[in-house]
Amino acid sequence: MNKKNIPVSEYQNIRETLERYVEALRVGNVDMLSGIFHKDVVTHGIVDGELVGGTGNLAAEFIRINGASPDIASHIDILDITPVTAVVRIIIENDAIGSDCCEYLNLIKTGGIWSVFSKAFLQFDK
Repeated sequence: MNKKNIPVSEYQNIRETLERYVEALRVGNVDMLSGIFHKDVVTHGIVDGELVGGTGNLAAEFIRINGASPDIASHIDILDITPVTAVVRIIIENDAIGSDCCEYLNLIKTGGIWSVFSKAFLQFDK
């Protein structure tokens, strides 16, 4: 049987959520991250060859420390989606500290809203 399980609107909702995330980085606005990251989000990644991370919204911490990323560029790929989960890859170039990175985000849909509940990333060498 050929049944379509996920409507296009769900892909659009996820993309819009993550475009708001990138825009928050671009303008350096922590408040714009509200609702994008789950309250129990876990983030880990490699920065300068070292593992960093933990619980909490590290994107907000990055903005607070480094400010806006006016020249940021990004590409969003929705790799897989179910009715309540999604896996997304974002390629980011030229963040606030001039770094490029690859982020893998796991999203969950609760109460009709998509949010990031885990993030793994790699900061590329400069």
